[in-house]
Amino acid sequence: MQSIHEPARDVPVIAEADVVVCDGGPGGFPAAIAAARHGADTLLIERHGYRGGLATAGLVAPILGHTASESHTPIVEGVLREIVDRLHALDAAPTWDDALLEWGIRFDAEALKYVLDQMCAEAGVQVLYHTGISNVVCNGGSIQAVIIENKSGRQAVVGEVFVDATGDADVAFRAGAPTTHGRAWDHRPESMGSFFHLGGVPELTEERAREITKLIEHEMEDGRFAFYNPSFLGKNTYHRDHTAANMTRFAGDGDSGADMSKGEAFVRANVWELVRFLRANVPELANIYVQQTSPQVGPRESRQIVGPYALTGDDVHRGAKFTDAVARGSWWIDIHCPLGNTWPVHLCTVECPQGAKCPYWAAEHEHMRSKDELYPPKGDWYDIPYRSLLSVEVGNLLASGRCISATHEGMAGARVMGTCIAIGQAAGTAAAMAVRQSVPLAELDVQALR
Repeated sequence: MQSIHEPARDVPVIAEADVVVCDGGPGGFPAAIAAARHGADTLLIERHGYRGGLATAGLVAPILGHTASESHTPIVEGVLREIVDRLHALDAAPTWDDALLEWGIRFDAEALKYVLDQMCAEAGVQVLYHTGISNVVCNGGSIQAVIIENKSGRQAVVGEVFVDATGDADVAFRAGAPTTHGRAWDHRPESMGSFFHLGGVPELTEERAREITKLIEHEMEDGRFAFYNPSFLGKNTYHRDHTAANMTRFAGDGDSGADMSKGEAFVRANVWELVRFLRANVPELANIYVQQTSPQVGPRESRQIVGPYALTGDDVHRGAKFTDAVARGSWWIDIHCPLGNTWPVHLCTVECPQGAKCPYWAAEHEHMRSKDELYPPKGDWYDIPYRSLLSVEVGNLLASGRCISATHEGMAGARVMGTCIAIGQAAGTAAAMAVRQSVPLAELDVQALR
């Protein structure tokens, strides 16, 4: 068995691949599929027992960013469209044409796990489930291997090109590559949150649903619940026999084990407090129950790699186009309050009801955007440049998904799943091309990639 030297001990090499994709979320699984389909020997490392990231482990639905701003024009197809077609065949998503008419793509998370298993297997992607990345071995500005931990112990995976799709830039950070964190003012990231499903909800008239939702809003105003909106009756998944609510909020860092642990317990407690209240105070909901809470709380932002170009809020707002564009985004500057402030606080804008009570607002309000300055031009999109996937220091590393090079405002738009899937397909294709052509990532022919 080969080994590579690391301080204090040798670590056995259990696998070598052309392209090593680190994490299988919306930025990772399309990267692995694309790299393998373009002929690269590809290995995917995943900490859960399934792929999909927050689409599966976070129950996040629907998939956003698949059409141009305020229009039905598709801006992401490729792997995403293939996934939707396969899900529809399982009665787990609408048709692609129908999905273009909605603000997001509704889908069933369990079916997505199965579809991604199939697509990766058909492409020839090797996978290591239940595997975490604990360290990175570098030499001369390149990554030689990632050190992994799983039931088999501590081992190494050697590769030519590494794709950091961890969402938190874990690989870049452990490789010593420069990263940023949250907003520049105090390095706080957007608040995290989680989806949850409620069962036992009967059909309600629109008027009664509004009354019950208003009841929850009043309780939020009185400080009973730490939600940022009262919409627990939302049904954003494909199957409508349960609710799928996105209303929890926790201020913390997605790259902090302590914060993630606190966040998990905090949002679960919120969900159960809501259910107890509804059972006791709403006769129609006496039999409501928690069908499922997401297996993990969902960070919206943490670390970003530092690349030759950082996507900005101005790029989002003006619908910026780049000659080295490899993906398109249309989601807006959607900054969930980094302080975790709840109702009636939602977005970080100059109209925030906290006003001068918020230290950030007090210092920065002259530079903050108003609500009408958050969106791309109507019917338009912004580009994601290839330069934002590169690291300024680690030559064989690509970022994908939520940890590309972007400012706090830029990531608030680019972080949604449709955009991350597009970025992932580009990253995997670029990795395979670079290996096949034996060229550095920074010297890749971007027009050929496009």
